[in-house]
Amino acid sequence: MPRYGHAVLGGTFDRLHVGHAALLAAAFRTGRTVSIGLTTDAYLAAHPKPAGDRVQSFAARRRSLARFLAQRFPRRRWRIVPLADRFGRSVEPGVDALVVSAETAAGGVAVNAERRRRGHPAVPIVVVPLVLADDLGPVSSRRIRAGEIDREGRRRAPLRIGLSTDAPVLLPELAVVLRAAFPRSRLILVPRTGPRAKSAGAPRARVLAARAVEGYDLGVGVSARRPGGYWLAERSPTIALPPVPLAAGSSRQRRSALARIFRPGAERNAFPSVRSSVR
Repeated sequence: MPRYGHAVLGGTFDRLHVGHAALLAAAFRTGRTVSIGLTTDAYLAAHPKPAGDRVQSFAARRRSLARFLAQRFPRRRWRIVPLADRFGRSVEPGVDALVVSAETAAGGVAVNAERRRRGHPAVPIVVVPLVLADDLGPVSSRRIRAGEIDREGRRRAPLRIGLSTDAPVLLPELAVVLRAAFPRSRLILVPRTGPRAKSAGAPRARVLAARAVEGYDLGVGVSARRPGGYWLAERSPTIALPPVPLAAGSSRQRRSALARIFRPGAERNAFPSVRSSVR
């Protein structure tokens, strides 16, 4: 059940994508009523975005957002309000919580500072993790406008995936799962080079992923763990995800577990958790 009465969030919501869906879902988990501030055309003209000439009009963005909300949250109370300045209605009385993305958390802090300045109490800030694309970069309208990814976070150019493991028994299963998850990708086996590292388990998987990503878009490292099973680490040239454990199991069970890790929209695509604080 929602923890607060009235949750507020804001944004441009250009070309609605999976990151927007995660943010809105968190808002409806947070508040019984949700208000969404939608930036106006005038505001965007005064605060231009990359490839701003490709941003949809306010009317188009509002229609798309209203259709999405009506479909996803048909029995919930919500409203869309024009956002013509930095704060909109988030600094007015009657707000119980702010919902922001990890990328815009500083904006929530600024809202509370302005609320205090106006004599209103600060409210909890709910920070929602960024959703990551295939290449572990954030899913964003900017990247969609630039033609880098689609609205589901699928990269338009084929991914080059480096794979390194000290558990060769897993190679056939990894190859099958990765090719199914990233059908247009190029999979490259990166052999272990140099002396065997002293690290083991999760640290070893991180080392293998770091080796695997050199020169490629995505690196996957898999190492055995004791007393049984494996650790899998995944990273891009700039972002490393926490290693995840894999049970030993049968080949079929391992393939199923790997498919869950790499499926579209899986937890691999998000930073760990929603957090809430008052600042």
